[in-house]
Amino acid sequence: MPNIKQGAVYANKHRRERLLKTGYGILRLVLFISMGFVLLYPLLYMLSVAFRPVSEMYDPTVVWIPKTLTLDNMIEVFKKMEYPKALLNTVMIDFGSSVIQVFICAMVGYGFARFQFKFKNLLFAVLIMIIIIPPQLITIPSYLNLKSFDFFGLGSLIGLFRGEPLTINLLNSPFAFYLPALFGAGIRSGLFIFIFRQFFRSMPRELEQSAYVDGSGPFKTYFRIMLPNAKTAIITVLLFSIVWYWNDYYYASMYFTTTRTVTTALYNIRATLVTDSGLSIDDPIGFISRIQAACLYVVGPVLIFYIILQRHFTESIERTGIVG
Repeated sequence: MPNIKQGAVYANKHRRERLLKTGYGILRLVLFISMGFVLLYPLLYMLSVAFRPVSEMYDPTVVWIPKTLTLDNMIEVFKKMEYPKALLNTVMIDFGSSVIQVFICAMVGYGFARFQFKFKNLLFAVLIMIIIIPPQLITIPSYLNLKSFDFFGLGSLIGLFRGEPLTINLLNSPFAFYLPALFGAGIRSGLFIFIFRQFFRSMPRELEQSAYVDGSGPFKTYFRIMLPNAKTAIITVLLFSIVWYWNDYYYASMYFTTTRTVTTALYNIRATLVTDSGLSIDDPIGFISRIQAACLYVVGPVLIFYIILQRHFTESIERTGIVG
C-alpha cells in the first residue's frame, strides 16, 4: 500500500510539473508572438500601405490586404525624392564615416584598455560625459567650425601674414562627417570607444607579451595581433555605426543645405508632394501611401544589409557580451 501511495504521489507531481512546463511554454510562445507583432507591425503596415492605391485608403473595408496592388506610389516617390542621388550621397557619407570611425575608435579603445598615461581616468570620465551630453549642446560650435574650417588654427596663423585667415567651407560635403569621425567625435563615437575598451580589457595579456618578446613594438602588436583578434567587436561597432549614420537626420539637416540624404529627402517629401503633385495639406489620408512608400525606400537598404549579415551580427553580439 505505501508503494502504491508513493507512486500516485509521484505521478501527480510529475503531472503537475508537466502541466507547469507546458503552461510556461505556451506563455513564452504568446509573449514572443506578441513582441514579434509589435516589432514587425510598422514594417507590415508600411508594406500594406505602400503598394495600395490611394483610392483604397478611403475604403474602410480594406485593413491589411489591399484589393489591388500598384507601384504608382513607389514610382512617384522615387522621382520626388530624387532617390538615386540621395542614396549615393548617403552611401558615401555612411560607409566612409563608419570605416573611419571604427578604425579610430578601436585604436583609442585599445589605448584606454592597455596603456597607462597621465590623466587617463580624467580623460575616460570626459569620454563618458560625451556619451551622456546631448549633441544639441555642441551643434553651434561644430557648425561654425565646419563652415570656416581653419585647419586647427593654422589658417588663422597664416592670416597674420596674408591679411585674412585661410579657411574652407566643409558644409554640404562628406568631409563634414569624415572629419569628426577621424578625431573620435563622430556619431556615438564615445559609446564605440567604450565597447572597444571593454573588449580589449577582456583579452589575455599573454598575446601582447608574446609579441613583445618577439621584438614587436606597440603599433605592430596592435595591428598584427590585437586588431585581427577583435573581429567580433569590429563587426558589432561597424554595423551599429552604419545604422546610426544611415538614420541620422539631425546632423544631415544641419550640415547639408543643398545636398540630400535619404532621411532629409524623406522629411521633405510631404512639402514636395504638396508643391509638385498638388495634394491638399488638409487631406492627410492622401499622403499616407506616398509617405509609407518613402519610408520603405529608407528602411529597405538597411533591412537587406541586416538580412545578409544577420549571422555575423548575432555572433558578434554574443561574443562581445553586448545586451539590452
